[in-house]
Amino acid sequence: MTLIEWNDDKYSTNIDRFDEQHQNLFELLNDLYDAMEQGKGEEEVGDALRELEEYTEYHFGDEEEFMKDCGYAHDCSECFHSHQDMHEEFAATVSEFREKHENGEFITMDVLEFARDWLDGHIAGDEQDQSYGEYFAEDVEDYEFE
Repeated sequence: MTLIEWNDDKYSTNIDRFDEQHQNLFELLNDLYDAMEQGKGEEEVGDALRELEEYTEYHFGDEEEFMKDCGYAHDCSECFHSHQDMHEEFAATVSEFREKHENGEFITMDVLEFARDWLDGHIAGDEQDQSYGEYFAEDVEDYEFE
């Protein structure tokens, strides 16, 4: 059973590396959901939260660097800064969940619902990941791949 299912039409940015990173985030949430369904959610939530913290730090950094490199951060600086703020808020919330878990609070469903809703809105939202994907698609011939 899955908590959140990848759908190219809804979530794809048409940038392979970010789609793969987003799919990894979906897999992480679905793994935690499966553990919870098997009665092991509380056992695995701490590891999942640490992995989520590490992975989002990598992913958000890569995404923001890309936005700078392809010109999106300059051409739509308000969008870029809003995007950065959302990344920071997500990271802070995940850290808060980890701290609550370490203090013995039961948070598994809260984590799953928060992350599912955030990923769904952030990746699929017209003003979020979809917007830099569309920007890149229009200017792809000008982008120099590393």
